[in-house]
Amino acid sequence: MNKKINKIFSLTLIAIITTSFTGCLNLSDKPKEEPVIINNHQGVFKSVDGGKTWEHKVDVKEGGLLDKTKIASMAMDPQDNKVLYLGTRKDGLYKSENSADSWKKVIDENEILSETATIYDIAIENGNSNIIYIATLNNNSGELLKSEDGGKKWKRSHIIDKPKESVNTVKIDSIAKNIIYLGTSQGGLLKSQNRGMTWVTLSWFESSVENVLVDFHNNMGIIVRTKNEVTKSTNGGNEWETLNKGIIKTSGVKVDFKKVSTMVMDDVNPLVAYMTYLNLILITRDGGLTWEKLNTITPSRTAIGTIPQVKQVGLNRNILYYGAGNVIYKSEDKGISWSSSVIPIIGDVRYTVSDYVDPDVIYVGSFYDPPPPPKKKGIFGMFVLTRKT
Repeated sequence: MNKKINKIFSLTLIAIITTSFTGCLNLSDKPKEEPVIINNHQGVFKSVDGGKTWEHKVDVKEGGLLDKTKIASMAMDPQDNKVLYLGTRKDGLYKSENSADSWKKVIDENEILSETATIYDIAIENGNSNIIYIATLNNNSGELLKSEDGGKKWKRSHIIDKPKESVNTVKIDSIAKNIIYLGTSQGGLLKSQNRGMTWVTLSWFESSVENVLVDFHNNMGIIVRTKNEVTKSTNGGNEWETLNKGIIKTSGVKVDFKKVSTMVMDDVNPLVAYMTYLNLILITRDGGLTWEKLNTITPSRTAIGTIPQVKQVGLNRNILYYGAGNVIYKSEDKGISWSSSVIPIIGDVRYTVSDYVDPDVIYVGSFYDPPPPPKKKGIFGMFVLTRKT
């Protein structure tokens, strides 16, 4: 009798343990529904009332939507505020000619720009909108591509010889438009003085070049942000000074420069620059000599329970924008006071473009990388993997 009971108990225990490793024991007729992570509130959002209300702008002319597309860069045509370009992660380049009411995939007539390229940065020449530069990872090759006809045809302006290394950023000099700068993931800062026909290396840094800022009153002044440091040159790149220690000392913030998201120069005063670090914004008002923490109203947690991080700062004269989580923050006095509005996205505000004609018109690019599903506890507190259905 005891043997029979022990046998029944053993079989039951085996069944329970097996269930823990292969999924849930289903006693109903209906299969157990796995949790679904909604991931379609991405792409572009637009506000026409200064951020109070938002509309999802993801219609593609050829059909389909951009609601699952990860936005990697955005730019507005400096000559025509209705024209916008949208760089994506692994989905190429898109263009809108009607203020984002619809988008069209940019198909290269030269078949150089891949439809699955990642576009990290976009630069449009002010005064000649047909000239466009895009910093890419194109067919696993880091390339700076150039178009001279508004995106119909593209040609290679610079190619990185090592596979999977990318061109991260491109900057057109505001004073001399023939001068172009590019930064690479290898740490290279390159300069062209003939609109990208030939290049010289200004400097090799120890880590990836992420941002290049050029003084638009005196183009001998350049600030470069890499993955590890912020450096400055006052003589056009011949000599460089690292600003890391000064940033930490004067701001009082122990910055881990690997966690800095971006850096942008003010559009009115070139001595003013903003650096985003975690949920903070640091500002310099003297060209990088001293720094302070800007007063912001970023909460400690977002609506979905994550720690909000400031990914980018948007500028339109006296108006300052930044996104953190699913909220956009706006200041009309360069950071003294703030208002905020929630955008109906699950992910993060990544890029902000404000219309230079009507500052109440704001475009936001977003995407969401869902965290891996948590491990579930099975019998006896063991962690088990859930079964894929």
